[in-house]
Amino acid sequence: MKTFKIFQINFTDAEVDVINSNGASGKYVLRMKIEMAYGKPVGHLVKEAFAKGYYEHVSNITADDLDGVFRVGNIGPEENIERFAPMHSVSVGDVVMDEDGMYHMVASFGFEPVDLSEEAA
Repeated sequence: MKTFKIFQINFTDAEVDVINSNGASGKYVLRMKIEMAYGKPVGHLVKEAFAKGYYEHVSNITADDLDGVFRVGNIGPEENIERFAPMHSVSVGDVVMDEDGMYHMVASFGFEPVDLSEEAA
């Protein structure tokens, strides 16, 4: 079993109030662009969201591989999840860091590698 770090974009109650009353914030728009890409490259958007501090390390999940992370993050078992912040089920747009420090975005189908290094464009 390996330990994977889970990063998600979440909203505070105040941010939700703004979204519900005035429309979309920059954080919300960027999250929707990432989630609704449907196979289009979004690595640059994920990198932008990380740079702006939108992603938060919400949990660690113990699993055999990325597919196991998705399974545990949706149906458990809960004892394989170490929570640090409010966390929704693992879904499109979330980022998983493996034990080698490689980042993977949950895509519409499977996972896509994401380069979050300083050199990445």
